Amino acid sequence: MRLTLVVPPFAQNKTYGGGVFKRGQLPPLGVGYLAAVARTKGHEVTFIDAPLYGFGIEETVSSVFASKPDIIGISCLTKLAPSAYSLAKSLKAMNEAIPLVMGGPHVSSFHETVFKECDSIDYLVPGDGEQTLSELLDCLQNKDDLYAVKGLIYRQPNGGMVCTPVREPMNDLDSLPFPERSIYDNGRYIPLPNQCHRLPATTVITSRGCPYGKCRFCYQGGKYAAPYRRRSPENVVEEISILVRTMGIREIVFWDDNFCVNYEWVSLFCNLLDEQRIRINWSVQGRVNTISEKMLQRMAKSGCYNVYYGFESGSQEMLDFVKKGITLDQSRDAVRWAKQAGMEIRGSFIFAMPGDTPEKAEETIRFACELNIDWMIFYPYHVQPG
Repeated sequence: MRLTLVVPPFAQNKTYGGGVFKRGQLPPLGVGYLAAVARTKGHEVTFIDAPLYGFGIEETVSSVFASKPDIIGISCLTKLAPSAYSLAKSLKAMNEAIPLVMGGPHVSSFHETVFKECDSIDYLVPGDGEQTLSELLDCLQNKDDLYAVKGLIYRQPNGGMVCTPVREPMNDLDSLPFPERSIYDNGRYIPLPNQCHRLPATTVITSRGCPYGKCRFCYQGGKYAAPYRRRSPENVVEEISILVRTMGIREIVFWDDNFCVNYEWVSLFCNLLDEQRIRINWSVQGRVNTISEKMLQRMAKSGCYNVYYGFESGSQEMLDFVKKGITLDQSRDAVRWAKQAGMEIRGSFIFAMPGDTPEKAEETIRFACELNIDWMIFYPYHVQPG
């Protein structure tokens, strides 16, 4: 079958400093994994990243149908849900018979309500979607029983909803093919200035889920979070080697919720980079209570120049209330160790979480000034159902 995957329209340039940065797009790895598995099953895949091109609904619909799809897959974050629903409605208006399948974090969290909110969607794929989507394509192509596909939710002709047996999360991430990079318009993806020193750059993810998963403000702390699983260092380095050889990649932005979990994993990864003489820049995200001075020094020797910490608040009371599981002194240590390793440091705080006050916000501002890192981002807390 011919599958067209699409990210719905969204004004991405308005999300960073009100449009100050004319960059900040990264390849969506989720659709890359979906495309890779679907292609191994013999299906054709096209990808349309509407935000990357600044497309509106009409332009996106035209591009989708220009690819002559047999089925259309919409990747949906919650912030994209209104746009995704509008896109689905417009696609159905153009061709009522075209099957529409939706996946992504919004579907994983709110699959109970998506069909009610959008009557144009035919299939939902919550959670790890690679196997479910490829089996759905096989079923539709062969006209087999959909109920045999685990992890699928589909709409019946009478409007009812059928949930097939739950598909267990994939534990062996090494068994997945690497993301299908050929579906991306790679030259257009340029990270934010604080994410990248050398181009061309791209993203890689070595794990799914968060090993902590308790923060009350975070998706990973909610009931729909994925269990933590990680690829082997050998598998990750193999992917990086291919990216360097075939695409000339000079920098990797690791997109794990927490790259810095286990020193032995990190050390083996760095050893493999050194043994294979892979000279790239790379950056990571880490928690201040799982990082160590030894780990940062080891990473720096193998090309890691930038680490991102989620500090969240300068008030210990707030940190305890949101179950962040860190202390202010741990944040101070993590910053000091990264500076000693010669790394750039990115960090973030969140204002206006439940329980926050102007006085606690002042503590956060003073703490941010005390840390004196290279890039500090202040996020407003935004409530989502669940």
